[in-house]
Amino acid sequence: MSSVPLPDVASPEFAALLTASLTVPYLFCGAIYIVHFAFKDRTQPIRKTKPLEKHDRDWRSALVRPEGITAVVLWMSMWLGLSLAAPQVLRGAVPACIQDLSPRVAVGPLLTYFLVFDMLMWLVHVTQHNVHWLYKATHSRHHTIASPTIIVALTGFLPDTVLLILIPLHGTLFIVPGSTFATVVVFATAALIHLHMIHSSFKLPWDHAFRSLGIVNTYDHHVHHIHPKRNLAHFFTSIDRLLGTYVDPANLPNFGEQLANVAKSGHAALCVSACAAVWTFTQAW
Repeated sequence: MSSVPLPDVASPEFAALLTASLTVPYLFCGAIYIVHFAFKDRTQPIRKTKPLEKHDRDWRSALVRPEGITAVVLWMSMWLGLSLAAPQVLRGAVPACIQDLSPRVAVGPLLTYFLVFDMLMWLVHVTQHNVHWLYKATHSRHHTIASPTIIVALTGFLPDTVLLILIPLHGTLFIVPGSTFATVVVFATAALIHLHMIHSSFKLPWDHAFRSLGIVNTYDHHVHHIHPKRNLAHFFTSIDRLLGTYVDPANLPNFGEQLANVAKSGHAALCVSACAAVWTFTQAW
């Protein structure tokens, strides 16, 4: 299928695209918050330490905080607009996938996105936690949240969001070839949901399956909030396990009983994504 270029900046189609880019992510966040309120009081809590009241209930502030979904929305919309407003000047700064509106979702690049994004985020994350001044200047505010919840997944500090999420995201869109805007939307939606859910204060029905596949689950990320220099990946536990920064939540007293009969974390998810990456880059070459 041939690529479909972006519509003219003065066209109704572009206005509709920009409107969707500015509003739909907020709707997704709202839906994620509904899950939080629907299950937080009737599902097994992850930890004995209860979250603060504001972290458990203040969804309105979380939704509009500048370092939250607003930063992601404005970043994506800015590049979408700039790619049309100054196409010649910014040709090299705008990922090609953003400019291809064909409805095709490219499965290989989609799976590759998760691997590349997680590796770039891990590099930033481990640097933040091991360079004291950088940690204090960016990521420390997020770790004032001792017992996280879905609502405060993106709560922290705007420079942290730019450094840990937006720059790795932009780099990922450049690195992975053969993608489309539709693929980016699917990836960004799935990543947004996952990054919220691993901060859940209660057990999720897919946590055990994710653990078996080697996908970061709620238990893994809560370990990070207990031991900040461990479990730094957000999608694949294999990255931490291979690089020596993984702590198995089953070995901690907080989670040992809950995971006693669950299979140990595997490498299946990483293998699938790595195979997709090999295929994707081979096709591009």
